[in-house]
Amino acid sequence: MDESGHLDEVEYALLNALQIAPRAPWKLVGEVIGVSPVTAARRWERLIAQGHAWVTAYCASPLMQSLPYALVTVTCTADSVLRVGRTLLDDPHAVTVSHTVGTSDLVLAVWVSDLNMLSHYLMARLGPVPGVITSRVSVVTEMFAEGSRWRLRSLDAAQRRALTAPPRRPPRPASIPGAGPALSPIDRALILALSHDGRASFDELAARTRTSTSTVRRRLNRHIDSGTLAFRCELSHMAAGRPVEATLWIEVPPQQLAGAARELNTIPQTRMCAAVIGGGNLVLTVWLGSVTELQPLEMQITVGIPGIRITERLLTLRHLKLMGRVLDDTGRAERAVPMDIWRDPGSLGVSEPAAVAGWGK
Repeated sequence: MDESGHLDEVEYALLNALQIAPRAPWKLVGEVIGVSPVTAARRWERLIAQGHAWVTAYCASPLMQSLPYALVTVTCTADSVLRVGRTLLDDPHAVTVSHTVGTSDLVLAVWVSDLNMLSHYLMARLGPVPGVITSRVSVVTEMFAEGSRWRLRSLDAAQRRALTAPPRRPPRPASIPGAGPALSPIDRALILALSHDGRASFDELAARTRTSTSTVRRRLNRHIDSGTLAFRCELSHMAAGRPVEATLWIEVPPQQLAGAARELNTIPQTRMCAAVIGGGNLVLTVWLGSVTELQPLEMQITVGIPGIRITERLLTLRHLKLMGRVLDDTGRAERAVPMDIWRDPGSLGVSEPAAVAGWGK
């Protein structure tokens, strides 16, 4: 990586490999991208130290079906936008906080354990924050695509196949302990530990969750095999070469929603696509090389998908927090806020950030 933050080809290949297989051993990663395991590990540690990349983990489908995820657009008084955003950075439920332009000043990705907690978060935590004027909520009912599926596309087909291991056993989500809304304390502690470091070893995870290595290995493998745990190799916009993010609220006839989502998922710029209740019935987030790409993309979407109508668009000026990572002014990761979506929002207070200590309990 040069001083401007641009990656070299080895680093692009490394990140693409970890996007496909976030917990792959360095031996395999090195073989695929053509470097030694030591070189691969060293390059990765440098990217982490510079805040350009990290691996995190979080609940995926089918757990996401029972753990509400919402996009909350917030308007603020003119002099309080940054203050409101910073107030929410340590909230474990506000997993992403973005400064936007359009019809709102901030967009929050809020994740909670149930709808009652979402109501509690909005009224008891977000509403009383000084400077907040209004909030509008879009609750996700189905996630068609999310950030863990976004790719750099630096590897060829053979390299991608080498990193895509077949499942050890057929997925059986319903029979997996902790796969429903009532996750066990050990499962929750494991998810929190992985949200801090998705590549942590079994021994490290055992120490952080205060359980045995064999228990961690067994439970983690179960969650991976059942598809209830998603791993994401995340990278800064600078490193990705996609400095612009836009979010579109879309209205589409209900009978065409699933088909429209499938079409939107084929667009390389698609970062997230979800069915929602509130403000249209579909939300699309895209990563772009420049703002000039947005209008042609909108034209491509509206011409190529009959019946679709874009009702609102927001341009992200800056991420203050991205999927559990607080970012600095340049968009690099500074620190992790584990995504403890089960925590009582009433314990967060209003003026003081939530404490991060004890996240592994």
